Amino acid sequence: MNIQKTLLVVLFSVTVIVLLCSHELKQDFTYKSFERIDFGQSSDINKPSSILMYENLEKYSDEYEIPKHIIYNISFLETRYAGPFDWGYNPARTSPVGAVGPMQVMPSTADYVCNKKVSVKKLKTDIRFNIETSVKLLQRLYKKYGDWGIVCGCYNTGRPMINDYARFCEKNKDYQKNWRPLKY
Repeated sequence: MNIQKTLLVVLFSVTVIVLLCSHELKQDFTYKSFERIDFGQSSDINKPSSILMYENLEKYSDEYEIPKHIIYNISFLETRYAGPFDWGYNPARTSPVGAVGPMQVMPSTADYVCNKKVSVKKLKTDIRFNIETSVKLLQRLYKKYGDWGIVCGCYNTGRPMINDYARFCEKNKDYQKNWRPLKY
């Protein structure tokens, strides 16, 4: 399984390089998804935010034992993340109620999860930090409730409940159907 993940990451990296070098992409691709984003490591600066999302969702879902379909369905519902080839993806969003970043974490929730005051800017623009904060919250909620449906409902509303959001996150195992395909 690790060989498959490594090959997939290599494929994505090669694909990105090829696409960035192609004349067609230079004309059609806008760099709006790179604006105001903290890319973390210097090696990440040239990666599209959709690739950074993919890498971090994979890493932290494995590290914190969050099922892939749960984390990808949440990212799709929260910010319409459509997979690693969603070149126009913009993770630096703020909801009408104040949730921020790619996983739409409330600043007060981030303060609680991280046991310290977290700046809204960091939560909004640091993809790695936002995702890790999100999966830490999901892990805590799962330890408390033991049911992914209730966990997803709580993530969405702040209360342990099953709603349409929770049903979608728990039942949609084919999360990749929401992904944009790679276009040559």
